[in-house]
Amino acid sequence: MKVRHLTAADNVAPDGSLIDPTAVRHGLIVAGRVEALAGPVDRSTHLNADFDGHGLEQCAVVERLEVGARACFEEDGLRFAWAADADYRPLGRVDVDGRLREWRAARTSTPPRPRKGEGAAG
Repeated sequence: MKVRHLTAADNVAPDGSLIDPTAVRHGLIVAGRVEALAGPVDRSTHLNADFDGHGLEQCAVVERLEVGARACFEEDGLRFAWAADADYRPLGRVDVDGRLREWRAARTSTPPRPRKGEGAAG
């Protein structure tokens, strides 16, 4: 599985660019449908002209930003959209190591959620 940037079909302009580049979320597509969604992308990394390590050059287009929505396809596979060059702003240096430490600390301080099929027996 590959985590992708996902956007809703109504957020794509006729030329294929994103109408609102902040209306993109991380998610998974499995068997042509949205399987999982995470929060919105972070402008400080995804739309930062000073940080070329990550951007919105390829956003898979789905019918809606909700679990179960269908992915949109073209003749050669998934339909993609992108953020226009004008959407990127110089936002300064990104402390990737510091952000990773914060993310790991947050993960270890939160109890794990039950997986599908796990939980209290009924």
